[in-house]
Amino acid sequence: MPTQNVNLTPELDSFVKSQVASGYFNNASEVHRAALAAMAREEEERELRLQRLREEIQKGIDDLDAGRYTSVTTEEEHRALFKELREKSIQRAKRK
Repeated sequence: MPTQNVNLTPELDSFVKSQVASGYFNNASEVHRAALAAMAREEEERELRLQRLREEIQKGIDDLDAGRYTSVTTEEEHRALFKELREKSIQRAKRK
């Protein structure tokens, strides 16, 4: 297994030692591996969220290009549109 030397702040060193002392980990290497694995999972989740956001943005662009949008200019039109969207949302939630 590859080995790397890591310089820790005193706070991180104390944290690693406390994790080992708690008995949850057998040694500092296990703490470091667990921390890196958690970082890798978080990065993967972030990438998935970004991909989903890109897909949703593309859907919006496609809808605009296809003319699937509602143009509103007055406050009254905004209120009516939001009321309609709220009602549709409530109906969908009741069906689930």
